[in-house]
Amino acid sequence: MGHPEEVDVIVAGGGPAGCVVAGRLAYADPSLKVMLIEGGANNRDDPWVYRPGIYPRNMQQNGINDKATFYTDTKESSYLRGRKSIVPCANILGGGSSINFQMYTRASASDWDDFKTPGWTAQDLLPLMKRLENYQKPSNSPALHGYDGPIAISNGGTINPLAQDFLRASDALGIPYSDDIQDLSTSHASEIWAKYINRHTGRRSDAATAYVHSVMDVQDNLYLRTNSRVNRVIFEGGKAVGVAYVPSRNRASGGQVKETIVKARKMVVLSSGTLGTPQILERSGVGNSKLLEKLDLKVVSDLPGVGEQYQDHYTTLSLYRVSNESATLDDFLRGVKEVQKELFAEWEVSPEKARLSSNSIDAGFKIRPTEAELKEMGPEFNELWNTYFKDKPDKPVMFGSIVNGAYADHTLLPPGKYITMFQYLEYPASRGNIHIKSPNPYVEPHFDSGFMNNKADFAPIRWSYKKTREVARRMDAYRGELTSHHPRFHPASPAAAKDIDIETAKQILPDGLTVGIHMGTWHKPGEQYDAKKVHDDIKYTEEDDKAIDDWVADHVETTWHSLGTCAMKPREEGGVVDGRLNVFGTSNLKVVDLSICPDNLGTNTYSSALLVGEKGFDLIAEDLGLKVKLPHAPVPHAPVPTGKPATQQVR
Repeated sequence: MGHPEEVDVIVAGGGPAGCVVAGRLAYADPSLKVMLIEGGANNRDDPWVYRPGIYPRNMQQNGINDKATFYTDTKESSYLRGRKSIVPCANILGGGSSINFQMYTRASASDWDDFKTPGWTAQDLLPLMKRLENYQKPSNSPALHGYDGPIAISNGGTINPLAQDFLRASDALGIPYSDDIQDLSTSHASEIWAKYINRHTGRRSDAATAYVHSVMDVQDNLYLRTNSRVNRVIFEGGKAVGVAYVPSRNRASGGQVKETIVKARKMVVLSSGTLGTPQILERSGVGNSKLLEKLDLKVVSDLPGVGEQYQDHYTTLSLYRVSNESATLDDFLRGVKEVQKELFAEWEVSPEKARLSSNSIDAGFKIRPTEAELKEMGPEFNELWNTYFKDKPDKPVMFGSIVNGAYADHTLLPPGKYITMFQYLEYPASRGNIHIKSPNPYVEPHFDSGFMNNKADFAPIRWSYKKTREVARRMDAYRGELTSHHPRFHPASPAAAKDIDIETAKQILPDGLTVGIHMGTWHKPGEQYDAKKVHDDIKYTEEDDKAIDDWVADHVETTWHSLGTCAMKPREEGGVVDGRLNVFGTSNLKVVDLSICPDNLGTNTYSSALLVGEKGFDLIAEDLGLKVKLPHAPVPHAPVPTGKPATQQVR
C-alpha cells in the first residue's frame, strides 16, 4: 500500500526529537495518522548501528559512508588560521542517536532555567527526563532517574581497567569520584560514564528503535518515509497545510527538483535539526525578508533570527601512549583481521557482555577552574566567568573523558597502544550561522560555524589540555605522548611533549633496527615508567601557551552538538518560536529540535534532543486534545522494563 496523500500530522525529520514526537503521537491515538519523513536510510536492525563499539566507522568521510552529511565552512576562518571547519550531521533514521558516541550526559539545571521561558525550567522538565529513561545502573540519586521509559541507560557490557586508572589519576588532581554526575547539579567530579546501551541486549538505545519501530510493530497509523528530504512547508496564507519533499539524491530527471506533496490536516512539525530546520524555513518563506526577496521567495513571515546564533561544543583530542599490556581497541580499529573476527564472534555469542557492547569511553569528568587557575586564564574568559559561570555553580566549564584507543586515522599513526583524552568546551561564546543560497534544496547552504571567533574560548580549552595532560601523566598505563597529536612546543621547553620510552618501543618492535635513533624526528623519547614517581605539574611559559592556542586553532573540531538556529525567545530579540514552539507569524507549524535552544546546554546533546521531543509532544498533545500513553510501546529486542531501580546485572 502506498503512502497517503494526506495525514493529520507531518513530522519533517527523523532525528531523536522527531522520533519522539512521531512515535508518541501515533501511539497516543491509533486513529491519528502521522507521517515521519527522514532524509537518510531506515536504521531498522542495521548491525552497523546497533553494535555500540563500531561507532567510529560512522565518522568516515570517504564517499561510502551514507550515515552522515558533512557541512563545511563556506569560507576559510582567520580564527582557525585559515582553516575550514567540518561539521558532520546524521543522515539516518534516528539521527545522531543511530551513530553517536552513546554518552549519557544531562544538562545542568541552570541551563534549562536560563531559557527564561515558562514551562521550561529544570523542575518543569524533570518528569519528562524520567519518563524517557530506562535507567539500568546503580545510583545514590534514584529519584532523579526513570526506570520504565523506552531509552536504556547502563554502563554497557564491559568496563575497561583503564577507566579506573583514569579515575585514580583524576582524584589525585582534585577531581573527586562520584557515582552520578548527571544529577543536574554536579559540575566538578568524575564518574564511570553511563552509555545509551541496553545492558540486557548489548544494543545501542537509539530513538528510532525506541519510539518509532516500537509503535510500527503494533499499530498501522505511523507512516515512515525514508531517503526523502523535506524541501519546504506549504502554506495557505500563514497556515501550514503540508510539505513538499524530494528524493535524497538528485540523480535523475535532468537534475530537476521533483517534489511530492503531502497535506497535513492538523499540524506540520519541523524536526530536521539545527542545520536542516532553518533551511526548510527559509525555502518556505520564513526567515530574513531581505534574504528571501533576494532569492525571489515569497515572504510568509519575516524572522531575521532564522539560521542565526549557531552554537556547538568545541573538541580537542590529544593522544597518549599506554603500556603494551593495556587493553585497547587499536588493533580492532586498525582492521587487524584476527582481532576483528574475535570481537565480532564474541558479539554473536554473548552481545550483552561483549567488548563491542561498549563505546570504550568508560570514564570522564566535568570540571570548573580554581581561583588560582582563573587568574591564568586571561581577561576575556574572566569576564565571561563573572557574567555566566560564577553565580551558577552547577555549570561545568569543560568536559573530559578517556577513550580506550586512538580516536584517529590509524594509517597515520605508529604501531602501539593508545588512549585518547577527549575534552570539549561546554559553553562557547563564539557563534555562527547557516543560510540557504538558493531555493533548490540540493544547493549547499552558506555555512559559518563561527568556531573560536570569540577570544574567550581559547583560555578554557588551553586549561583543559593542561589538565587532561596531567591526568594522563599520572596514570599507571602512561608511556608517553604521541607528539604528532600535541602542540608544537619549542624543543627546549620543559613543556615539550615526550614520546614513547625506549623500553616500551622495543617491546613493540623487538627486532627493529631503528628503535631509539634520533634521526628523522624532532621529539624526545619519554622516561621509562616508574610507579613510585611523584609528578610535578608542567610549567608553561607565554610561548608555550601560544603554542597551545595555535594547536587549538589548527585542530579544534565540532563535538557534533549543534544547536540554536531557531531560538525560542521573543520575536523582537531574534526569536523564531514561542514557548509552545509555534513559529512566529504562522499557524499549525512548530519546530521541535535543538535549533530552538536560545542558549547552550552543557551536555552531550542526545539527552536534550529527547527531552525537547518529549516536551514538544506534550505541547502538541495539548493542542490536539490527546494524552500520553504510558508505558510506551515495547522496544524491539529488549525485555520490558521493571519500573524499579536495579543494580548492574551479575555476569
